[in-house]
Amino acid sequence: MPYFKPNQVKSFKQDIAPIGFYFDIFSTPLFQIPILPIPLRIDKIFHGEPTLLISPNLKKIERTCKKLKLYIDFSQFYKTGIRNLLNYARSKQLLFFKKKIEDIDIIRKWWEGSNKIATDNPDLVESFTFITTQFLKTYSLINKQNTTPILDNNDYINRLIEYCDSIIIYFRTKIEKNLYFSKTGSKFNLEKLYIERRKKYFPIQVKIPINDVISNETYDMEFVPYLIYDDLLESFCYNKSLLLNTTNIPINLKVYEDNKIINKTSTIDDIRINSSKIALNKLTIEEVFDIY
Repeated sequence: MPYFKPNQVKSFKQDIAPIGFYFDIFSTPLFQIPILPIPLRIDKIFHGEPTLLISPNLKKIERTCKKLKLYIDFSQFYKTGIRNLLNYARSKQLLFFKKKIEDIDIIRKWWEGSNKIATDNPDLVESFTFITTQFLKTYSLINKQNTTPILDNNDYINRLIEYCDSIIIYFRTKIEKNLYFSKTGSKFNLEKLYIERRKKYFPIQVKIPINDVISNETYDMEFVPYLIYDDLLESFCYNKSLLLNTTNIPINLKVYEDNKIINKTSTIDDIRINSSKIALNKLTIEEVFDIY
């Protein structure tokens, strides 16, 4: 088993490195259940430094689920996404070394540090909420039509292309408008994503207040929102290109039902868990680390 070699990966202390998770439509040997982290930032893991983990607006998603008669097990959603992130980091063989205890300890430090910080980041939250709700609508439609990537290839592919198009339009519009909303206390701030000079774009690094929920101290850290939105745009453009190439077969979305991440509410007896109350920091270290 390979282990992390942190001193060969650069990390910038003032960079909070936000990461969100979304349902993807193509699997790989590494991401067989493709709930993907984006951006695929592994530098903070190697150094045991906190990452700002972005959750969507779970109340909005819960309302969407109620309309579509679906249920997301967010505990499974997050565990799968985090495992995929850690497996991606582990796959980088040249960055590892042979001391297991240091490997586990540095990941534990990253996880605990990530779960003791919080901020109000309405723009990123809204963006990941949009991706998730659009996916759920697509999932519901495909489920109702009972189409599959093998038996009903054209219909299935067309539904997924429509899904990709909705996300592409959303982020292309966001980048073209060059606007980013942040929040400080009760005050909303409107900032630019980039500066344009001589037909070249220069992404802007923005500061956001980070709250340490243990010490209740607040301090400023930085990140570049443009790079996250550009990553998301590129990811969905790439997925669309794969869909248009008929030799590429997307996953059967039923994989999310088979792994009990998405369920039809009618198939669950007496749902006792309110999805809006499931948060990343509710997961125990043992649940997250059980891949080891």
